[in-house]
Amino acid sequence: MFRTDDDDILGLPGMFGEGQCQWHQISRVLRTHWYHVTVQAKQQGRITEAVLMVDSEPRLQKILIAQDDEIMVTDVQVVTPAHMNGSGGWRMEALTKVMLGEDENECFVCLLEVETGSKYHSSHQPGFRSDLLTDLRPIYHADMIRAA
Repeated sequence: MFRTDDDDILGLPGMFGEGQCQWHQISRVLRTHWYHVTVQAKQQGRITEAVLMVDSEPRLQKILIAQDDEIMVTDVQVVTPAHMNGSGGWRMEALTKVMLGEDENECFVCLLEVETGSKYHSSHQPGFRSDLLTDLRPIYHADMIRAA
């Protein structure tokens, strides 16, 4: 989840649209992965683009399901912390696949595959094995992106 600080607000609440605020920065406390989703909207012959910073698989799935002729997802990247991607820091990579399942403790575990073929998981269990997950279900596959 993301959080904001009132000192980082830009302008006044609502000045950019009903119920909207703009922020100079936001923060994250947890070192968990999140999604950088590019969405295009067509309105009255114009195309606008927005980037959504999505904190969970259910929210990502909701955005993907909501696509129609006027709103489409054009790019999905995953941002992973070092403990997931095996590097020395955070990485943002093109996402190709997301699966969600439950481990032996009935905790949700996310399986990610990125464009390079690397595979990551969200479990913190030593000796984690993805083949032992139950109720495994697809959340995202790269072919879910609509052509603009």
